[in-house]
Amino acid sequence: MIKPKLRSNLMYGVVAFIFALILFFNANGRAIQSPIGGSTVTTESFEETVNNVRIEALYDDEKYYIHGYNPTVAVKLSSINRIQLNTEANADTRGFQVIADLTGLGEGTHEVKLRIQNMSSAVTGTIEPTKITVTIESRTSAEMPVEPAYSTSNLESGFTIDSVAVNPEKVNITTGSQTLAEIDRLVATVDPTKLTDHNLEETVRVQAMDKEGNVLSVVADPPEVTVNITVTAPQKQVYLYPEQTGKQASNVASYNLSLAENTAIIGGEQSKLDTIESIAVPVDVSGITKETKQKVHVPVESGLTVDPTEVTVTISPRLMPSSSTPSSSAVDSGKSEEQTKPSTTSTSTAEETTTEQSESADDSASKTTSEESEVSTSSSTETTSESSQTAQGPTQTTSQGDSLQMAVNDADESSSTEMK
Repeated sequence: MIKPKLRSNLMYGVVAFIFALILFFNANGRAIQSPIGGSTVTTESFEETVNNVRIEALYDDEKYYIHGYNPTVAVKLSSINRIQLNTEANADTRGFQVIADLTGLGEGTHEVKLRIQNMSSAVTGTIEPTKITVTIESRTSAEMPVEPAYSTSNLESGFTIDSVAVNPEKVNITTGSQTLAEIDRLVATVDPTKLTDHNLEETVRVQAMDKEGNVLSVVADPPEVTVNITVTAPQKQVYLYPEQTGKQASNVASYNLSLAENTAIIGGEQSKLDTIESIAVPVDVSGITKETKQKVHVPVESGLTVDPTEVTVTISPRLMPSSSTPSSSAVDSGKSEEQTKPSTTSTSTAEETTTEQSESADDSASKTTSEESEVSTSSSTETTSESSQTAQGPTQTTSQGDSLQMAVNDADESSSTEMK
C-alpha cells in the first residue's frame, strides 16, 4: 500500500512531466492533444519570403557554359520558431541552398527542377518558380576590344565631345561556342544623365551584343572598364584691362599699369559667354613706389574657365614733384653756363679768323701798291726830266696813298663777308 505522502509526490511528478511535454512540442511547432480533458493545443506559425536567392548549378564548368535562365529565385519560409526562421532568412547566416542539378545533361536546352538543400528541420521552404530552362554550350574564351557607348541627349547647348577613352581597351570573355559566333561587339554604356556640361569618368559593366543590339550572355574579365569622356565648352576671346586697387602711396601722383597679355579665352555655358566682352584684372598698388612687376589672377565667375589664369602686370609709379626748387635752379644754371661756353669759344675763334684775314689783306695791298709805284716811277723817268720828277713827286705819293686806302677797304669788306 502506497503511503499518502509518496502518492502526492508521484502526482506532482506526473503533472510536471505533462507540462514539460507541452513546452517541448510548443517549441518545435507541433500540435498536441492534452491528456487533460482531451483538448488540442496549437502554436503560432511565422512566415517570410526571401528574394534573390542564388541558384547553385551542378555541372562540369570546365567543359560547359550555361545560360538562358534567371540566376535567382524566391523562397517562401515558414516556421513556429522565430529564431530559426530569422537565421535562414538572413543571407549571412542561412544554411540552405537552391540546387539545379545538371549533371548528366549534354549540350542543348533543358528544363531542370529546383530543390532545397541543407534547410533547418524547424523551417520549411517553397521555391518559386520550381523549374528553370537552361541552355548548355561548350565552353570557349576570346579577347575582344570594348567600345564606349554614350548619348549626347543631355549635353548642354554649345558643348561638344572632345575625346572618349576606355581603360582597359580589351577584355577576355568566356561564353558558349555558339554565342561567341553571334557576338558583334562588346560595349561599355555610359549613363546619359551624367553626361551634361563637364568631363566624365565612370566605371561601366561590359556587355556583349549581337547585330540587332540584343544582349548576349558572357563572363568578362575584368567585368567592368573605366570610360573617360572629355567635354569641350563653348569658348570666346575677351579683352583684359587692369583695374587699380589698394592704397596709393603718399608720394605717388599716379600709376601706369601695363598687362603683358591683353586678351584671354573663356569657356562655359553659351548664355554666360554672351554677357561678357571684357574682364577687369585687379592690381593691388599698396606700398609700391618704384617700377614693379607682378603676376595677378584673372577672375571669372563660377562655372567658367579662363586661359591664361594669370597675367604679368608692370606697375610704373609717377612720383610727385620734389619741393627743393633752389637745387633745381642751380642745376639749370649749370646747364646754361655749359651751353654758353661753346658760344664764347666760337666768337673768339671768329675774331681770330677775322684778324688773320685782315693782316693777309694788308700784306696783299702793300705788295700791289709797291708794284704800282715802281711801274709809275719808271714811266716818269723815261718821259720827263729830273725836274719833272721832282715836281711830280708829291702827286705820285698821293696816288700811292689812295691805292693803299682802297686795298685796305677791300680787305675789310672781304673779312666782314666771311664773318657773316
